[in-house]
Amino acid sequence: MKIPDYLIEIHHAVETVVEEIYREQDALIKTRAELAALTAATADGYRRSEFLAMNPDLDDDGLGTAIHWDTYFGVDKDRYYKKAEYEDVAQRVAARQFSVAALSGSLLQYGKQGISLHYGKKRTGCPDGRIVAGIPLNEIIWQARNQALHWEDGSFHEPTTKCFEKLATNVDPIFGEFKVRSLAFEIIGLLGWKNADAFFTDMKLLIA
Repeated sequence: MKIPDYLIEIHHAVETVVEEIYREQDALIKTRAELAALTAATADGYRRSEFLAMNPDLDDDGLGTAIHWDTYFGVDKDRYYKKAEYEDVAQRVAARQFSVAALSGSLLQYGKQGISLHYGKKRTGCPDGRIVAGIPLNEIIWQARNQALHWEDGSFHEPTTKCFEKLATNVDPIFGEFKVRSLAFEIIGLLGWKNADAFFTDMKLLIA
């Protein structure tokens, strides 16, 4: 099957996967942001009360004590319940992180499969596509899919290792974590696949 025909067949699936990737990621980010804001507000309140406690001449009206108890019963109480809620959600956080990585891996699989169907496993005649951090697009898709699939058993071929080591050097050290977790989401972020159109645009670059 040629890439143009393949892209027609997977169009709906790709749209669904990309939407789910970013829906899951957005939910995770929002939960963390809410907890971080409450934690920061609590820390600020305690810092102010501690400052006044160490400088009693500035606390003639008992403001430091007031701040402390307001923080404890106000923001800190909210933080307590939010943290309890977060701890309950935290078990789902790991699942969401796995979900994001798995969905991202699926998107890379769609890309790799298109290349494989059109050019075979040796990618004979496959165009480079655009160059990302000194690496051809088709190489990143191929090796990133392999990384997402095999990171748990650590059985990487040399091209996969070289690809991620180069990304770690040229882009972000986070890509050096390729032996300990899936980096599929980081890869689609690097490629700018924030919507299905971006994915299809890149895949069309691989049509000879």
